[in-house]
Amino acid sequence: MKFCLPLIKDKKGVALFIVLTSMATLAIFLGEITYTAQINQKLAYDRLDNVKATALAKSGFRLALLRIRAYSELRKTLDEASKGAAGALVNSVAPKEMIEKIWNEPIIIPFSGDISMLPSTMRDAVEKFRKDSGMEGKLYISVLSQSSKFNLNSYLSPFAPPLPSPSGSPPPTPTATPVAFNPEEARNMLTEQITQTFQKKFDEDETFRDTYRNLKISDLAEDILAWNDLTYDSMRAQSSTLPYKRGPFYDVSELHFLPTVDDQIYNLLAPTYTAGVDSSINVNKIQQPALTALVPSMTTEEKKKFFEFRDKTGDTQANEEKTEEKKDEGGPFKTDEEFFTYLSKNVASFNSPTKVQEFKDSLLKRGLTIVVDESQFLVHIEASVNQTKRTLEAIVTVLKPRKPSITPADSEPSKKRSSLKVVQMRFL
Repeated sequence: MKFCLPLIKDKKGVALFIVLTSMATLAIFLGEITYTAQINQKLAYDRLDNVKATALAKSGFRLALLRIRAYSELRKTLDEASKGAAGALVNSVAPKEMIEKIWNEPIIIPFSGDISMLPSTMRDAVEKFRKDSGMEGKLYISVLSQSSKFNLNSYLSPFAPPLPSPSGSPPPTPTATPVAFNPEEARNMLTEQITQTFQKKFDEDETFRDTYRNLKISDLAEDILAWNDLTYDSMRAQSSTLPYKRGPFYDVSELHFLPTVDDQIYNLLAPTYTAGVDSSINVNKIQQPALTALVPSMTTEEKKKFFEFRDKTGDTQANEEKTEEKKDEGGPFKTDEEFFTYLSKNVASFNSPTKVQEFKDSLLKRGLTIVVDESQFLVHIEASVNQTKRTLEAIVTVLKPRKPSITPADSEPSKKRSSLKVVQMRFL
């Protein structure tokens, strides 16, 4: 006996079902196309904003180079003018701290602050610039001193200062022999500096001391030496699972790669150390952590008086001629010898010329030079267009002007002009 289902002869609604299914499929397909188009449009606009932000950052970098060049040229002109009879007048009219504002004042473009207090002519100029510039996005330009910290590459021979010229006057020592850079002593000095930095932190912060009481500072110093010195033979580098760079530090943030450095140790070392090619210390920009490492024998009270003396400004120096009797009034150091003279007069551990000379020799052995004018700058640029932001950092060095030479064309001395060298540049 066979059973069979009756055939469905009523096909009403099937066409509607097919139409609805087709419309749903078509809606999903169109939605996917629309979503993909929107995503591609956003990616295109983001890419365009990224290109604009990159170009804006490069433009800001050129403005920063212009500021540094203007400062170096003006500084050179004022130094030459101050050597004459009107030197005191030049120093009073253009004090050093005012000239340095050419490069050390941050700039925001376009300027969006309150300009109601400006004179009418300047206010009109600012408003016209805002209207006519047509610049998309915002630009932040900052130039910072790099010679106020110790260079982590200073104990490498290529970064050491050149040997004293044989024609120069010998130092006032019994042997009268110029002191040369000593890589081994520079390494020992680096270890000693790091030890002093930690010891000072231990004395000030009991929690930090309890956390790192078992840290071997010698291991930390060895990691730093092994990371960027190809000639340094380190057992820790050989046994490390992370290959060491074996090259100079490009940035101080590379300390994070060392196995002995965590965030707290990095935050302790970062204010004192930097990475670059110049191993000079600007005593007019140095801060307390670096000063403690540079002159560890200075007491807390002596360091306080040092900054009060160096940073002293006022009307007493603005209109008075700075004679030999008035050099003790304070203010930025004019020469490195003024800094050494200050140490001999105001720091108890430098109570004799021999102590001062020993300190000078130790600086040469460590590959450090004392300067009073900034020659190495960290340029920090932030450019933003809509939601896109680009950050550019570069280290710029002012090269010393070469001696004027005689050109074959006109047989006249060529003009001395300081030049800039971009040592490092990267987008973050």
